[in-house]
Formats: sequence, structure tokens, C-alpha cells
Amino acid sequence: MEETVLLTVMATYTLLAALCSILFNRLKLPALIGYLVAGIIVTNVFDVTEDWHSVVEILSDIGLVMLMFSIGMEIDISKVLTQGKFAIKIALVQLPLLVLGGMVLGPALGFGFVQSIALGAILSGSSTAVVLAVLKTKDILTSEQVELLVLITIMEDIGQVIILSMITPLLAGSTMDTNALVLMIVSILAFMIISLIIGLKFVPRIINWVSDNVAKEVLVIFAIGLAFGMAILSVQVGLSMAIGAFLMGMMISPCKSCEGINHSIEPMKDLFMAMFFISVGMEIHVGVILDNIPLILIIYLIFAVLKWSTVSLGYWICDADSRIGFMSAISLIAMGEFAFIIAKEAFDYGVFTDSMYTSVIGAALVSMVMLPLLTGSANKIWAAGTNHMPAPVKKFGSILTNTRNDIFDGFESSSKMTKKAFNKGMGHAYFNIVVIAVIEVAFYWLFDMAAAWLCDVFGGELLWWEIGLVVLNLFVLLPPTARFIANAKIVSGLILNSCSQISRIRGHDRSSGFFNSLYRLNTFVVTLAIDFLIVLIVPNPLGLVEHLICLAVTALLMFIAYKKARRDAKAPLPELFCPVEAVDEADDSVSCPLTDAEDVEEQAPVSVDEPEEAIEKEE
Repeated sequence: MEETVLLTVMATYTLLAALCSILFNRLKLPALIGYLVAGIIVTNVFDVTEDWHSVVEILSDIGLVMLMFSIGMEIDISKVLTQGKFAIKIALVQLPLLVLGGMVLGPALGFGFVQSIALGAILSGSSTAVVLAVLKTKDILTSEQVELLVLITIMEDIGQVIILSMITPLLAGSTMDTNALVLMIVSILAFMIISLIIGLKFVPRIINWVSDNVAKEVLVIFAIGLAFGMAILSVQVGLSMAIGAFLMGMMISPCKSCEGINHSIEPMKDLFMAMFFISVGMEIHVGVILDNIPLILIIYLIFAVLKWSTVSLGYWICDADSRIGFMSAISLIAMGEFAFIIAKEAFDYGVFTDSMYTSVIGAALVSMVMLPLLTGSANKIWAAGTNHMPAPVKKFGSILTNTRNDIFDGFESSSKMTKKAFNKGMGHAYFNIVVIAVIEVAFYWLFDMAAAWLCDVFGGELLWWEIGLVVLNLFVLLPPTARFIANAKIVSGLILNSCSQISRIRGHDRSSGFFNSLYRLNTFVVTLAIDFLIVLIVPNPLGLVEHLICLAVTALLMFIAYKKARRDAKAPLPELFCPVEAVDEADDSVSCPLTDAEDVEEQAPVSVDEPEEAIEKEE
């Protein structure tokens, strides 16, 4: 590579990016949009040679590493753990729902299963830089509320790193054989565990020692070297280099010199970050944009509605002010930096086509352009919505809010054991949902290869082996689904008790119908129904008739095991079909949901905090 090529690329691209950013800055839009537009101009106006592409790729990789390293250093883990509990709850509510929204709505847009998962991952985050830049010019939230939004975007970044780590084998699955794919999954798990456990323990000590014994510039060079070294390791195990750099930034964040390191690398980060976003824009052609304007707008609308509704739901669940929740949700409707990273990964692996990639990037640009307009009109939108809301909708919302208030008031007066049982039940239910998702992703990866292998080794019709694998899938889903239903019933029982206490105190009876119905559900039937729906939704070669055959076989086998367990008290169902330890802490009378499913309807929820008067009355 001639040095003139490097100099020409740097001069042309940086000047063009600066001019575009100045233009968009006059329009009060983020500089990031200027970088992307500069890339679009370059690829559609200039005759870009192969040497130019090579230089841009190298510089954009440096920019990606520097950007993610800087984002990682901005995450104060101790602060997140102490002050970020509210932000963690918001992230736990919205991230799964956004990914699920992408998976459900993706097929309607012509996306495949893997493409829909990638779409959901892209939709799940917001841009910290864009949100802060816009909110500085608006007066809709206080400084404390803006800081909370920053914590929420940090939790979204962490969540998207985890999601990207999980879907990377899925993105690469079509280009790898079975052995290489399994090795990649094992390597990723080992890399993440070693990084988080060993790295967080030793890297801060090393950085602190270097900071105390060498000059500042040497410390900065050492830290950057660690970032690129971690990026190399993540690439070696099959992950994006962005994840390695991000993890190293998180490892350095607890160090006393972290702020100085971040300040020192900022000019270099800004330069190479511009090159990264220019390279993203260079993949977009104007003709493809014009052909996909409807898809761009639809993806943006899906993102805006899902982001607003899930964040508002999170604030509502956490008992925050409705207006603050609405304003905060509006302020987060801008796709984050990870949207470009995940989209580029999907495009590089061949999962996204040109039109899909362009549509996603176009939707991200639209979200950044629209955010200042949305936040500027947020107060008017809120006023119009509250003043013109239909009476039935307002009444229904009032009922839900009163129910939530009763639940919170009830738990405020509950014992520590009840609160602990509730939190434990919710945590285990959330964990079981993650387990179910991992199981289905694994079956999706391995289904075709396993069916072909079984057919080749043991012979027989391929269809019957596929039916057998679907039945196996149903059986593997039974334990986590049953435990999820059991924990949901535990939580419902605790909510019923809390609501009943508040009802007795306030002299009214409301808000118990849904939770009472949930508590009385037959766990065995509900588990089979949920598992069947999951297997039906996740793509496989079988049709509806074959799925019904699988359900019938599974139900028959489970019914035989169920009846046998009912007859033989010495041979109960396996322990993993029973509720978690939270049951014993909350209600000693609740036992295995599958073996006692028939008795549920005859039982009333047992209060863990029953008032003494009620207990004496019962006696």
C-alpha cells in the first residue's frame, strides 16, 4: 500500500465527514449522522478503489475497538450495582420484549428466523451519545432523571453485548460445520467466564500498579494495548472484536486512573470512530435506499412503538410517575451504536441482504433525526393523550394502576420472608425464560444436522426422525416451563395475599381476579400448551399435522408418567418438575405443581402474612 493512498483516504474522508457534521450540527443533529452521510456520499459519488477499501476497513476496525473500549470504561460497575437497580429493572423488562418483538414482527417483513433475531437485537438498544446531545437542548427531564436514562442506556449496552455474544454462533451457523460450531460455542462460553471472573479481579490491580509507577503516557499506551489484545482474543474465539474491547473497558473501569485514560484517548477515539461510521455508510447505496423507503419507515415505526411501550411499561411496573415514564421513553427512541455493529456483523456473515442492511441503517438514521422532534413535542403529545383519551381506556388504566398500587402497598407491609420469596420467584421465572430461549436456539442450530445424522446412521425415514426430535424438544422444554409456571403461581399467590390484606384494610375487594385465575391454573396442561406453542413458532420442517402428532405423543407419555406418580407416592416426578426453593419459603403447603395439579382448584392461596385475627378465627 502506497503512503499516498493512506494520506488521500484520511484527508478526503475526514474533511468530508467534518463538513457533513458541521451541516447537521447547524440542524441540531448529532455528528454521527454526518459521518454516515459522508460514507454514503463516498460510495455513491467517488470511484472507490480496492486500496481505498482496504485502508478504510483497517481504520474502521481501529475505530470500532476504540469506541467500544471507551464505552466499556464509562460503565462504573459499583455504581450500577448500588444506584442502578431501577435501571436494571427497566432493562430486564424492555430488552427481552424488544428482542421478542423483532422475532415476532420480523417474519411479517420478510425476514427469516435468524434475521428476525438479529433485528430484535438491533432494536433493543438506544444511543447514549445521541440521547444526551438531544436532552441537553431540551427541558423535559431533570438532571437526576437524565442520569437515570444514562444508566438505562448503559444496561442496554451490557445487554446487547450479551445478546451479540449469544447470537454470533447463530449468525455464523450457516457458514460453519457442526464440529466448528460446537467448538465456537464452547470457546465463547470459556472466554466470557474467564474474562469476567479473572479479568475483573486482576486487570484493575495491574492498571493501578502501572499508574503508580510509570508516566501517564505509558499508562495510556498500555491500556490501549490491552484493549487491542482483548479484541484479538475475542476474534479468535469467534466473537466480534467489539465485545473484547468492551470487556477490557469494563475491567479497567474500576481503576482510579480510568477517567484519565478515557480523557487521553478521546481525540484518537473521535478520529477513528468517524472512520468506522463512514465505513458503515459506505455499504449503503442510494438506489437501494429509494427502493426500501417503506421498509425503512416500517422498521423505524416498529422500533419507536416497541421502545416507547416497553420503557413506559418498565417505569409503570417500577411504580414511577406515568408522565416521567412517558418522557423518558420518548427520549430513548434513537437506535444505539450497537445497532450499527450488530447490523454490520449480520451483513458480513451474509445473514442480512443489501436491502435488509440498508433498511436497518436507514431506520437508525431516521430515529436519530426524529428524536429532537419527538422530545420537543413530548409535552404536547402527553397533554393531547391525557385530554383526549377515551373514557373506557382511561378507566381500564385506572384499574390497572390501582391494582399495582395495592400490590406495592401490600408488599410494603409484608414480612421480609414474603419480599424475599417474591423476588426469588420473579428471578427464577426470568431465568427459566432465558433457559427456554437457549434451548430453542440450540434446537434450531442442530435440528437439520441431527436429523440427517440419525437417518444416515440408523436408517429409516427422515420424517420420523424429525418427529422424534420435535418430541424430544417438547420433553426438554417441560422442566424449565413447568418451573416457570410454578414460580408464576407462587408470585400470583403472594400478590393475592398482599391485595387481600389491603382490601381488608381499605374495605374494598378488587384486583384479585387475574392473579386468582393464574394461581388456579393446572400446571401440567398449561406447560404442555406453552411448549407446543413454542415448538410451533420456532421454524422446523414439520407441518401442523406432524406437530399435532408430536403433541399427542408427548401428552400421552406425560399422562402415563403423571398417573404413575399419582398412584405411587414413593415414585414422585423428578425434582426439576417441582417449584424452586421459593415455594418452601413462601408457602409450605404448596408442593410439586404436576403431581398436585388436580388439587389446585380445591385450594385457596395460603397467606404468608395472615393477620393474627384471621389466624385465630381459623383456629
